[in-house]
Amino acid sequence: MNHINFQNKYYKYVILPLTTFFVFASCSSTPDVKVADGVVEESLKTITGVTTQDVEKVSSKESYDLDDLYVLAVERTERIALKNEATEQALAQKDKAFAGFLPTLSYVFNKFYAVPGHTAQPTLLQNYKTYQAIQKGDWTSLIPSSSSSSLPPTVGAGSRLLLSVPITAAFSSYQDYKAGRNLAEQRRLEAKHEAGRMYLELAQAYFNFLQLQESVKYSQESFDLNKDALDERKRMYSVGRIMRSDLLNSETSLSNAEAVLADAKFQLEQVRITLSTMVGIDKPISIANFLSDLPAVPIGVGVDEFLSKRYDILAADQSVKVAEAQKSKAWVAFAPTIALNNYYSLPYPGTTTSKDITAQLQITMPLTPLSQMADLKTAESARKQAKLTASQTRRTATQEIRNAFESYKNSENILSIYQKAFASARETSQSQTAGYRSGRNSRIEAISSRIGMISAEMTYRRMFHQHALNRVALGVSIGELPHLPGEKKEKD
Repeated sequence: MNHINFQNKYYKYVILPLTTFFVFASCSSTPDVKVADGVVEESLKTITGVTTQDVEKVSSKESYDLDDLYVLAVERTERIALKNEATEQALAQKDKAFAGFLPTLSYVFNKFYAVPGHTAQPTLLQNYKTYQAIQKGDWTSLIPSSSSSSLPPTVGAGSRLLLSVPITAAFSSYQDYKAGRNLAEQRRLEAKHEAGRMYLELAQAYFNFLQLQESVKYSQESFDLNKDALDERKRMYSVGRIMRSDLLNSETSLSNAEAVLADAKFQLEQVRITLSTMVGIDKPISIANFLSDLPAVPIGVGVDEFLSKRYDILAADQSVKVAEAQKSKAWVAFAPTIALNNYYSLPYPGTTTSKDITAQLQITMPLTPLSQMADLKTAESARKQAKLTASQTRRTATQEIRNAFESYKNSENILSIYQKAFASARETSQSQTAGYRSGRNSRIEAISSRIGMISAEMTYRRMFHQHALNRVALGVSIGELPHLPGEKKEKD
C-alpha cells in the first residue's frame, strides 16, 4: 500500500505537471477567426489586403461600391476564413514534423500478474529415468535442478522514465517538415487565389446590378413614352387619321414595354438579395454607382510574366514540392530505424535501487518492405499527378488571360460603336423634337425617335458596364486585383 501511495504521489507532483506542460505547449493555436465582429484578423489581412480600418470605414457608409462589397465579404462571410484554416492545419503539420527531431519523455509503469495453473504429472519417460537412477544408486540426479532468469531492467515491473532519442527518424521528420512547410505555402496561395475569385464574382454581381438598375430607369421611360404614343394613336384613330392595325401595334409595343419593365424590376431585386447574401448581410443593401476610372491595360508584357504572379500557378508549383518531399520520405522508410532509449527506474519505498540510467540502442530493419514499396509507388504517382495538375493549371490560366485581353479589346471596340449609335440616336431625337415644335413633324415621330434614343442609350450603358467588368476580370486574371497590403492604394 505504501508503494502505491508513493507512486501516486510521484505521478501527481512530477509526471502530471510535465504532461500538462507539453500538452498545452503543443496545443497552442491562433485565435478563432470570427465573422461579422468588425475585426479582420492578421491572417485574413495577409490574404485579402483588408484591414479592420477598412471595415470601420465601410460600416459608416449607406451605399457600397465594388471595393466596399469586397471588404464586407471578407469580414462577414466564411469563404476566406475556411481557406485560412486550411493554412493553419498545414502549419500544424509542419510543427508536428519538427517535433520528430526532438527526444520524447514518457512515464512507463509495468506490473506482472501470475496466472493460476496446475503442476503437470511426470511423463512416462521421466518416470523411466527416475527408475534407472534408483537402480543405479544415482541419488544426485533426483535432486531438483535450480535455475533462475531475470528480466532486463527495461521491461521489469515498476515505474520508470523513458527518454527516447530518435536518430534516423530525423530523416523522415525532415521530409515531413519540408512537405508541411510547402503545403502551408500552397494553402496560403490557394487562399489568395480564392480571394481573387471572390472579388471577380462580386464584380459580376455588382455590374449586373448596375445594368439592371439603369434598365429599370430606361424601361420606365420607354413605358411612359409608349403609353403617350398609344394615347396619341387613339386620338388619331378616333379622327380616322390612322388604321386600326397601327393602333394595335402601339398597344403591343406598350405591353412589351410593360413586360420588360416588370422583368427588369424583378431581376434587380433578385440581384440585390444575392449581393446581400454574398457579403453576409441579411437585408437588401444599397449599391453605389461605379465612378472609378479604369486603369490602363498593361502593354508589351508577355503572358509568362503574368503567369508568374498568379496565385493558382504558384500554389500548383508548391504542390509539386509537397509530392516530392513525400516521395523522399517513402525512400527513407526502406532504411533501418535507429533510436536510443534511456530508462531511469524510480525506486520502491524502503528499498535501495541503483540510480543508473539504462541505455538501449534499438535498431529496426525491415526485412519484408512490402508496405514501403506500396507507399513509394503511391508517392511517385502523387508526384506525377501534381506535375500534371500544375501543367493543366498553367494551360487554363494562359487561356484565361488571353480570353480576358480579347474580351476587353472586343468590348472596347463595341462600346465605341454603341457610343456612336447613341450619339446618332440622340441627334435624331433632338431633330425630331425640334421639327415637332416647328410643326414639320408629328408628335408620334417625336415620341418614336425618343424611344429609339432611350433604347440606344440603354444598350450603350449596358456595354459600358460590361466593359468595366471585363477590365476587372482582366485585372484578376493577371494578378492585379485585389490589392494586397503592400500594393494597396489609400482612398481619399
